[in-house]
Amino acid sequence: MLTAFALLPLMLVVWEARRELSLDHRLSGIASEIAGRPVNVDCPGFLRGLVDISGNGGSVMFDANGKPSNTTRLETSVCHDLSDYGTTRKRADFACVFGTTPCSDRVERAVYAALVLSHESQHLRGVRDESTAQCYAIQTLSLVATRLGSPPDEARAVAAHFLAVDQPRVSTDYTLSSGCVDGGSLDLDTQSSGWPTG
Repeated sequence: MLTAFALLPLMLVVWEARRELSLDHRLSGIASEIAGRPVNVDCPGFLRGLVDISGNGGSVMFDANGKPSNTTRLETSVCHDLSDYGTTRKRADFACVFGTTPCSDRVERAVYAALVLSHESQHLRGVRDESTAQCYAIQTLSLVATRLGSPPDEARAVAAHFLAVDQPRVSTDYTLSSGCVDGGSLDLDTQSSGWPTG
């Protein structure tokens, strides 16, 4: 009986580690696609998550020469919402992303988490400036949403929803420059008029 109680915490740690590695692997594939090189996404497991109080959403370190590291570390809540994205998007209230008014807290967290992954992937690509990374992130948000399970029309709506509803509420460090418009200097696909998704 005592052995069973001793094994239970160990089993929980092993299960959590496997789940964390699976999520890291999946998100790393998405980030690598955007970054244009093999990169890693690190989501804290249960124990690290207990002390994760950064509040940044995610981070990428740059060296003295401006070269980004190969890893982004995402906040626990962002990882949780990315893990739950597929379930959240199947809820009836997810349809609100097709509009320009705020959605439920759960849906907005899912949209924000997808944006954070897109944003940190821009840093992994070598974009250091926060405003520029944010502009590019919004344009690749539909790709992230697609990889997380949204069909193309819904993925495009997620990007448009973030731009219309959430972007105006972000801190000034992430304010979009005048070049972040259809056909502007930061437009990733100038041949398309489907802003912001190309």
